[in-house]
Amino acid sequence: MAEIKSTLDLIMERTKNLTMTADEKNAFQRKEWEGKVKGWVQKYIDGTLHLEDLKVHIESSESQFQELRNILKEEILEHIQPESNNALLLQLLEDVLDADTRPIMDLITLFQNNLSATMIERRKAIKKALEQKKIFGSSVVPNLDRDSEWQEYLQKFRLDFKNQVSSLTGN
Repeated sequence: MAEIKSTLDLIMERTKNLTMTADEKNAFQRKEWEGKVKGWVQKYIDGTLHLEDLKVHIESSESQFQELRNILKEEILEHIQPESNNALLLQLLEDVLDADTRPIMDLITLFQNNLSATMIERRKAIKKALEQKKIFGSSVVPNLDRDSEWQEYLQKFRLDFKNQVSSLTGN
């Protein structure tokens, strides 16, 4: 009677002669380090990993993977949002990567000012549209979270911000 092979046995049998190229190994290793760095940054943002502990992780891991600082920089920049408090992330850029954060802070301020002005204008436009439909009064407050036009603008706004941060930092 023939032996019934498990799925794992079949996979192992078919892949026993396959090997990874150097590029595939590097890509796999980079993906693995990206996951580790993502976890470290998220724990730092959440307050469960202190700056000094993060520095220790990075310094002890740099010898194992040369691109660690680049991955860390990419991850930090990914978390920076123009409408959020970015103090922790900017501190991380300064203290761990010795980066000049002044241009990023200036860009955040510029974007926040533009966002505030645009938000006020959009609220006025929504209120005016509601008044034309005979909906008005002191208790009428436009809800930008439910306005599809505002959400589209916000999405484009964030993308534009990310592109400008990337051009500032060379990423």
